Amino acid sequence: MIEKLLTISTAHISPNTACWLDEQASLTGRNKVQLIVYPKGEYGWFLPVYDEMIDPEKKFPRDLLFVLGYALGADCSWIIFDPDADDTLQKFDW
Repeated sequence: MIEKLLTISTAHISPNTACWLDEQASLTGRNKVQLIVYPKGEYGWFLPVYDEMIDPEKKFPRDLLFVLGYALGADCSWIIFDPDADDTLQKFDW
């Protein structure tokens, strides 16, 4: 099977969301997460993408929801947040 992967800059999320993703990555290992997140080396994250992740009951940061919606709309199965990625979405200055 071949799946689509969205590689996007970490600049597309706020510093607060970056901290939230770090926390989720830590909780993923203990199976107590709102969102499955795997750390990508020293900087960045891997996130699986699936339709059920967009749930009004879940409290995801707004900037992350935008990226998740973008990935779902592009039919991607994974998102990689990488500090060296370059693309055209709105960026946060941090």
